[in-house]
Amino acid sequence: MTQAMASESLLIQAGLHSGLFDNDQVTRLRPQARARRQNLVEALSAEMSLPLTAFYLALSEMRGLPFARIPAWRAEETLLARLPATLLKRHPMAPLVSPEGVTHLATANPDDALSIETARRVAGALPLAIAEPEALTTLLVRLRAKDMRHDYEGEAEDPVKLFEHIVREAFLRRASDIHIEAIHEGARVRLRVDGRLETVGALLSKPLGDALLSRVKVLSGMDIAEARAPQDGSLIYTSENGDSIEMRVASAPIKFGERLTLRVMKSDPNRQKLDALGLPPQMTARLREALSHPHGIVLVTGPTGSGKSTTLYCALRELDADSLNILTAEDPIEQLIPGVSQVQVNAKVSFGDALRSFLRHDPDVILVGEIRDLDTANVALKAAVTGHMVLSTLHTNSAPGAVTRLTDIGCERFMLGATLRGILAQRLVRMLCPHCRKKQDADAATLRLLGEPDDAKIAIHTPTGCPRCLGSGYRGRIGLYEAMWVDADIAEAISSGAGEREIAAAARDYWRLADDARQKVREGLTSVQEVRMFLEDDL
Repeated sequence: MTQAMASESLLIQAGLHSGLFDNDQVTRLRPQARARRQNLVEALSAEMSLPLTAFYLALSEMRGLPFARIPAWRAEETLLARLPATLLKRHPMAPLVSPEGVTHLATANPDDALSIETARRVAGALPLAIAEPEALTTLLVRLRAKDMRHDYEGEAEDPVKLFEHIVREAFLRRASDIHIEAIHEGARVRLRVDGRLETVGALLSKPLGDALLSRVKVLSGMDIAEARAPQDGSLIYTSENGDSIEMRVASAPIKFGERLTLRVMKSDPNRQKLDALGLPPQMTARLREALSHPHGIVLVTGPTGSGKSTTLYCALRELDADSLNILTAEDPIEQLIPGVSQVQVNAKVSFGDALRSFLRHDPDVILVGEIRDLDTANVALKAAVTGHMVLSTLHTNSAPGAVTRLTDIGCERFMLGATLRGILAQRLVRMLCPHCRKKQDADAATLRLLGEPDDAKIAIHTPTGCPRCLGSGYRGRIGLYEAMWVDADIAEAISSGAGEREIAAAARDYWRLADDARQKVREGLTSVQEVRMFLEDDL
């Protein structure tokens, strides 16, 4: 480790103090790390799927010092200019202003007493804060380019190493997307983790940002000379443990240059079964019952990014691919399923074209990635009414709203009533971190949201924040589900032209998003803050 970082023993001590790992894991990994010529912190990071941020958060917690999140904490450039370049080259640190307006001396190594004392003599007796070394170095390279660039050109200014670091962070943080965006000051990198965008490290200098964009475009097969038109590409990155991570890459010209969005396509093997999605048990049973029918349509609805494709993939895995002929039309193919014939929809082959072709291949089950237009909808309805099970997605806000949406694009209501088996609507919300969630009694306002009397005694959980969840209080996501199963009464209501309220009223077993939100809050899986919008809409 460099002098910029806390010592290996200090970071391990902090991790043990915060419960990130135990002594047995340290003892087991020490000889493995030595054999691989790897430091023990890196070995623990890979083993526990924890980014280096978790170790420095643990260190700040153990020492009772604030953790400086760059760039949320801004540099105090007047004080920074006073610090000698020779000091910063060997011992990166910076005066940073917290969101509360307090200036701290941020360092990755709080035990470097001599350097800290030297900086304080110049910048003043500033209180200490802990920061990640890479973020500090990147910040200093950008703000003190003349003094720092030469010393770090092989480290902080290397786009190849930088991209490897970004992908590793995305992998360890379980990010679904990587955003690299040119801005006025240079470039910024953000990750979408659990549905929220978070900035990684400090802002990049413009030369480094441009080099990083070019690096990704080369890897993804794009034309690096074309910066004025959108492009699409893909790349496969091999992680340290040998996993291949596929990414879809899209570029777009913007005011200050270009931006790239990388969609991480790596699937989570722990979430490939219906039982792992968070569906209520009775809903899982009814979905399996619907899938057992030889014909009909099961729809999964919700906005983009709500996990519809994951639910459908899990449904396909419930089926016996050896005894059934299963075909899918997708855009894009996000997961490969053994025994299933999967077709990539493109400019030459539309969803409707693929479906018409499928009907000549003796299918038992057909998955349509999305019903977008009347042509696709009509072929899907005809397939369902002629003895095939059809699974698909639709962009609507509720289960009854799927009927309205299909009617609006031109589908005949009698066909909908005859073919629909079940409609699911879903959203994704963040799960509370099980290691730091805090239990407390619900107040009167919360009781009303949960549909309880004001004098009820109910305990709920709230987010706190710890190194395991990187201080957010949340770790992972879980689905909120709504389901409507189409029986004879609902089929008649659909066929007769009933509206959404009438269809919902006719449903005997209609489980709403708000019902599921209340249930998951009571179980301590998520917080009231995460599901408030669903509960307020239901009042």
